[in-house]
Amino acid sequence: MERSRRIGIHRYSKGHSNIAEDHLATETLIHLYSGEHKIASLLGTPTDLSELFLGHACSEGYGQFVNAEIECEQSQSGSINVYINQTITPAVSNQRVITSSCGACNADGLDELIGGLPLFAHAHLPIQHEILYAALESMKELQFGFIETGGMHAAALWNHHQGLHHLSEDIGRHNAVDKSIGKGLLAGVSFGEETLLLSGRCGWDLVAKAARSGIGTIVCIGACSTLAADTARSLGMRIYSFMKLESSVAIGPLS
Repeated sequence: MERSRRIGIHRYSKGHSNIAEDHLATETLIHLYSGEHKIASLLGTPTDLSELFLGHACSEGYGQFVNAEIECEQSQSGSINVYINQTITPAVSNQRVITSSCGACNADGLDELIGGLPLFAHAHLPIQHEILYAALESMKELQFGFIETGGMHAAALWNHHQGLHHLSEDIGRHNAVDKSIGKGLLAGVSFGEETLLLSGRCGWDLVAKAARSGIGTIVCIGACSTLAADTARSLGMRIYSFMKLESSVAIGPLS
């Protein structure tokens, strides 16, 4: 499965149009199945599909299925079906918050949103601003999908011992996070010691994914939303947003 595809285009520049080709990020309909039961349908980049399924199951609170067998098949229509040999009970649709790319919803409802999320149960490890910034800069250099297409989000894990690891890319920011979490599960990382790095902004939904996975710190290049900030504070998590060389916006406990 390819992360990008070449297509013919008309490139307009300085008043002239020329026929050329460009790499576009691959976007595919991906169905996740437990037996005959569909767990979710995602629009995403068809790479690291086993890690995507494992990370999605963990970050959505279904459980950790590290030893599961996962199979993929492409349908005649071009969508991809991914099957796990474990029993997963899908959440009732009206009990889940359907998120948009801009966050959880337009109205605050913090008490309803954090009701099923766990508190961060570990002590926060000290982190230096310069190290976090360097980790994000390293992530940028390794975002080969974005470099190729300009259209992919990235997520990665970082800890004091290994530094940057388990970087993942996808056209969807949520999928990129799920893939990194899935890679971490397979590697047996201790999520309480991990920091989640994001190539863009941080909304409530990504804080929720981190919380369900046991991650207590999020670092992002962009902004965080009000619900993301309030949820992090309520759960004992911390967010570093607008991370730049000499500045950042920190929310939650710093130690």
